Amino acid sequence: MVLSLLPLLKPFNRAVSAVAPALAGRLAFRAFCTPLRPKSRAGRGPATKPASARLAGAARVSVPYPCGSVSAHVFEPGAAEAGVTRASVILLHGWTGEAAFMSAFVQPLLRAGFRVVTFDLPAHGESTGIELNLPIGVASLAAVARAFAPIHAIVAHSFGGSIALAALAGTVPAQPRVSAARLAMIAPPSSMAQVARGFGAAFGLGRRGQAAMEARILNVAGVPVTAFEGRDQLALFGRPSLVVHCRDDKEVAFSHAQALAQAGPFVRVEAMQGLGHRRILQSRQVAAIVADFVAGRADAQPAQTQPCNSRRTTASIASTPSGESFRQGR
Repeated sequence: MVLSLLPLLKPFNRAVSAVAPALAGRLAFRAFCTPLRPKSRAGRGPATKPASARLAGAARVSVPYPCGSVSAHVFEPGAAEAGVTRASVILLHGWTGEAAFMSAFVQPLLRAGFRVVTFDLPAHGESTGIELNLPIGVASLAAVARAFAPIHAIVAHSFGGSIALAALAGTVPAQPRVSAARLAMIAPPSSMAQVARGFGAAFGLGRRGQAAMEARILNVAGVPVTAFEGRDQLALFGRPSLVVHCRDDKEVAFSHAQALAQAGPFVRVEAMQGLGHRRILQSRQVAAIVADFVAGRADAQPAQTQPCNSRRTTASIASTPSGESFRQGR
């Protein structure tokens, strides 16, 4: 759904929600799970073109999963000793993104000796499908993880972080749990319940319409939307985790990083400034922070961040996520 149309449709949706809440809930859920997809890749913006060029050296692989197939780009590091299997790092983009958006992380991770796999999520880029939700996202990630095992780390942006958390915590009953030694997330939402309810309010759902939408989520995922609380999922994962988040992120507030930090002392938060929600993916400093974390180089020493635009935050930060727009995590 074109998000700019929501204010125009809100009065109509509110009326439908009042007289036919089940119908309104189904319509809202469909809109919630349908990303905008460019009709032509020729119309890419100037920031996307150089990013996609960095995928030119990759091997293209189509990875099947139960709902279709995803398009993956595989980068191999330098020659390994005979019989040695390189561990993989999976790069996971966010809502309405694509594999190319994660390309700034490729070379630093290759230099650290990892195989790097970045792929278009379902209904994005060159992958099949018209809808994306957490079960579909987890199924696609699990398929890629099986194809390129062993997985050392997952690096995920925005909604990709929600998918990674659900996969690593085993939140979706019908999907296999993914295993990785480390997790790095850039600008992730901390609560899918908050995201879904924010979307419902913007869509025009009343109380019964919202309940119907959440009933649909329960039916599709096998668990209620409240099961997708990032702090609890991260606590279940329990392994070294990094959250890089910009204090001036207007799509997913920094308070989400603070909430995730409450999962435990194994969570490290890097607070950035001036990079927003998407520009943060092109920052060389952020790419270096992530690569050092994935390689374990930052474990025994302070983060080498620039005081002018970043600050390290510990897991002891106490904060409650504030309400944001329906675009959180999308």
